[in-house]
Amino acid sequence: MLLLPNFLRFSARFALFCAGLMLISACTPTLNWREVRLQSPDGSTLKAELPCKPDAATRKQQLSDIQVELSMMGCVAGDATFTLSRIPVLDPLSAPKILSAWQAAAETNVKVGPTPKTAVTVSGAGAWPPAGRVTLAGTATQAHIIWFAKQTNKGLTLYQAALYGKPPSNEAINTFFESLRIQ
Repeated sequence: MLLLPNFLRFSARFALFCAGLMLISACTPTLNWREVRLQSPDGSTLKAELPCKPDAATRKQQLSDIQVELSMMGCVAGDATFTLSRIPVLDPLSAPKILSAWQAAAETNVKVGPTPKTAVTVSGAGAWPPAGRVTLAGTATQAHIIWFAKQTNKGLTLYQAALYGKPPSNEAINTFFESLRIQ
């Protein structure tokens, strides 16, 4: 007879604990937007909104027959990975070749063929090479990507903003891409 009241007290406390956890998790949004900055050696800074706290890394990367230094920051929110990347280019005349190799690598990773790009505008980006947006629906995953560039007197930087996987919503894609700006 003493077990029943103790059990009921434990059950009531456990139910309150579970209800509290559900309330806390309901208050933790999947998309917790914050401003981030990706610095470039040429002095420009890419500012953007990411829906989660990013990790960052820089490493040498082979793009076709070109070795570049790729800096990236990104995070996972829900079923999507949001990334910002940059490649500093010392010789602006090599930018189209590097950009083409970068775009081909993205298409290969998503497992689609060449895909036409739509012209877009990114605040603060240069007109050359022109900014372009593409949506890739591959066998491995889907991706929404914008490539753009900024030229300064110290060089040119190529940028990529990408969302891989299942986007939480069209609003999330728009928030991410519309937040892009270079200073």
